Amino acid sequence: MKKAISILLAAVIIMISFTTALAKEYKQPFRREETGIELMRIPAIITLKDGRVFAAADNRHNHGLDSPQNIDTLIAVSKDGCGGWEYSSLNRFDDCLDGTGSADSASFIDPAVIQSGATGRIFVIVDAFAGNTGCTSAAADTGFTPDGHIKLTFRGSESDAYVGDFEGDTAQIIDGGKPTGYTVDREFYLFKDGEPLMIKQINSDKEVRQNIFFSDVYEVIHTSFLWMRYSDDGGETWSHPVILNHQVKREGEKFLGICPGRGFVTQAGGKERILFCVYTHDSGIEHVSTVYSDDNGETWKRGEDVRNTPLVGKTSESQIVGMPDGSLKMFSRNKSRFVSSCVSTDAGVSWSVSKAETDLDTTRNCMVSFINLERRIGGKPAVAASFSCSGNGRENGVARIGIIEDDGSISWQKKYHINKGFFAYSCLDELPDGRLALLYEDEPYRISYMILSVNDDGTPGEINGNDCDESFDDAGTALTRFFGRILSFFGLL
Repeated sequence: MKKAISILLAAVIIMISFTTALAKEYKQPFRREETGIELMRIPAIITLKDGRVFAAADNRHNHGLDSPQNIDTLIAVSKDGCGGWEYSSLNRFDDCLDGTGSADSASFIDPAVIQSGATGRIFVIVDAFAGNTGCTSAAADTGFTPDGHIKLTFRGSESDAYVGDFEGDTAQIIDGGKPTGYTVDREFYLFKDGEPLMIKQINSDKEVRQNIFFSDVYEVIHTSFLWMRYSDDGGETWSHPVILNHQVKREGEKFLGICPGRGFVTQAGGKERILFCVYTHDSGIEHVSTVYSDDNGETWKRGEDVRNTPLVGKTSESQIVGMPDGSLKMFSRNKSRFVSSCVSTDAGVSWSVSKAETDLDTTRNCMVSFINLERRIGGKPAVAASFSCSGNGRENGVARIGIIEDDGSISWQKKYHINKGFFAYSCLDELPDGRLALLYEDEPYRISYMILSVNDDGTPGEINGNDCDESFDDAGTALTRFFGRILSFFGLL
């Protein structure tokens, strides 16, 4: 009798816990009402080791445009991904009045985040630009001298000036081989004879501190910069910026940008390796590669460019998952109607040719999100994906679960239709309670939050969101897959 009562009590507790879990209210991060920011883009989200959920996005102020523009990095942290989001500005240039836009403004764009499994260090990398500079206008320059110093122009003219070595928290600006009396601090703000320099803020009469990313006196080269910050205390405090260009950008490259969303952690030679995907954009031709660190972000190296089949055409914004045999698989944005993928057997240094995944029909030229799942589906490891799925542009979002078979292939399960209509960038995360969190752009310049459960058969189910029941698969999609498989057979995809 006592045993029966114990079993019944346990069942009641389980049912209460299950009901409570379903009753959770997953509050939106990046709500306009809470942040006061009208326009945001480019979501990134991860669950930290302590169970808190960390998200980042572009603060696009009032314009929604890519660089060159006034863009900053906003972060949001929740203790469990359900609510209580706390906001702070991680990267912010104040040369332009908040809430306004200008192509003259310096900018930060496209956050990518990951946490070290070994040390707990959180890494955030973005692209940084001086004013009037962006992806398509970046100069063919590393932005650094051969010995690793930041190169500078003087009042817009070529110069042999550079930022010297830091002694404590300041570094001299050297010009003509001699100290100039100008110095910078570790946030790259300018001083003259120890006094901070000021500059008039764009769109206001306020004066703000001068920075070498602003257009006056000494200024950085107008190219792209990989700008990293890290935190060793769970995001409470952050390092000064570390610019990676001199370690990873090649001579003659114009734009080298981070792939927004998530980085990846793997093992190489018995050590933890931190990986981020990056891509080039020279004359419209894009190739993805990786930057990686084996010493907790102290130094970085660059992997090899991925080669593309003819109809894939390019690879740019990409995400990595790990396979059971220790290899890595990278999924990429490209020019075809399918997500493309390639494989690395050396922990992300080199990659196979990127080919189309004809089971993953998608929108041309839009970012994709892929993650490993902690839970197993049908006793097998699995991955999750989200992306737009339309021949008409960035719309009709889907979530997919892929079961990794014993032979290393991935069996993609039935699509879950996130919405019908606008769907652009997205980022998936597995929450501490095992559910999937999805940050996604469901309106131009708005980021929404959807929570999905994953059923035992590998199909997602909705907890909160738009509940799009209507299927938008059609004969055209089936025809696309059919011809895609033919082209893939002949090696064109």
